[in-house]
Amino acid sequence: MAAIFAVMLYRMEIMSDFVSKESPDYLLAYRHTCSHIMAQAVKRLYKNALVTIGPAIDTGFYYDFDVQTPFTPEDLDAIEAEMKNIIKERIPLERFVLPRDEALELMKDEPYKVELIEGLPEGAEISFFRQGGFTDLCAGPHVPNTGYIKANSFKLTSATGAYWRGDSANRMLCRIYGACFLSKEELAEYLERMEEAKKRDHRKLGRELDLFAVMDEGPGFPFYFPNGTIIRNELERFWREIHRERGYDEIRTPLILTVQLWRHSGHWDHYREIL
Repeated sequence: MAAIFAVMLYRMEIMSDFVSKESPDYLLAYRHTCSHIMAQAVKRLYKNALVTIGPAIDTGFYYDFDVQTPFTPEDLDAIEAEMKNIIKERIPLERFVLPRDEALELMKDEPYKVELIEGLPEGAEISFFRQGGFTDLCAGPHVPNTGYIKANSFKLTSATGAYWRGDSANRMLCRIYGACFLSKEELAEYLERMEEAKKRDHRKLGRELDLFAVMDEGPGFPFYFPNGTIIRNELERFWREIHRERGYDEIRTPLILTVQLWRHSGHWDHYREIL
């Protein structure tokens, strides 16, 4: 997580305001701009949403939001449709720099951005990108306007929980992931690979092969059936053999522990409604 913040906030030495199509950083800029388009779409549709960070990643981008209610698949469809409207508008991106006091004033209604600004070292350049009615604390890189993004080159794939700064002591945010490539063909190939991977998902195979099931009595903990128990025992036998060869000792810990451990691990926030 620290690396993501470093890329977002301190990458200015390698870029001018924007990245050309000939640059090796163009795909990074393309995906990063797509994350800003998504954030702008969310702010248009959900006025009370608070923005946090939205970096480019190896297969696309994500952005974390503080919202009262987690995003549903229907919400993702609406956000994606609004992103395409923003692309049609060909909104220019404008980079500008502010001194710390003015930066804090500009972001006063976005507490996560305020926290990021306050965490910057004294003398650090604080840069923003303005995109129509949406302004984000950001070092880039980006493409010159939203029209550079092809409407068929991205797809919002999922919404999941994520702690602010990756710390379970912080508030749980809602993270939207998007896949993004430079062409619809590359995107289609990636989505097809993901669909094929779902067919081999261990949870799906567990049900189909009658290996295990997850039940309401133990959310997050599998109940192994006979064939699943055989596979587990063989894996544990192999695991023990390898560890003994390498000088490890085996221990056991309790299965029933205080709620504090499950809060720290993140299980409590994911499964508390089931409990």
